[in-house]
Amino acid sequence: MWLPNPLTVTRIIGSLAIILSAAALSLACDCLDLSPPDSFKAADLVFVGNVVASNGTASEPNATFRVEQILKGTQSGQVVIASHMTDCDRSFQTGNTYIVYARQWDGTFFAPTCLSTTLVHAPAAQQPPIRYTPSSRYGYRVTVAGVILLLALVVGYMVGRSWKRAT
Repeated sequence: MWLPNPLTVTRIIGSLAIILSAAALSLACDCLDLSPPDSFKAADLVFVGNVVASNGTASEPNATFRVEQILKGTQSGQVVIASHMTDCDRSFQTGNTYIVYARQWDGTFFAPTCLSTTLVHAPAAQQPPIRYTPSSRYGYRVTVAGVILLLALVVGYMVGRSWKRAT
């Protein structure tokens, strides 16, 4: 009776476990929430601004701000904050004033949720909606990946022991 090499089986199972856990983790926004001082250091542009337009196409949403005060950077007048269309994008509502911590990439500004962008003022008629944001399931995914890897190692060990007994 032919049995595969236990080391090969262990390697294959381990590789699959690593690939599956990496794929699951890559779907969520995975970043540390930075404090305002750390966000200030990490940002390329920090300003206080009022959202004058929140538009764009479905593939490229953006928000246009009228800059009221520059805290870091050299932009003035209007700033457009674009979206990557991911879980890490901050959403903005027209008429609201924010302190925006933005990063620049390839000539475009983005405001990720990791940075401390905050609502400063919302018009009385338009209070911001309450949004449910599910807690990060990062810890759960790591636990599942660890259990899968442990099971793969146990199965590989058992196959290796049974293969040695058979010969």
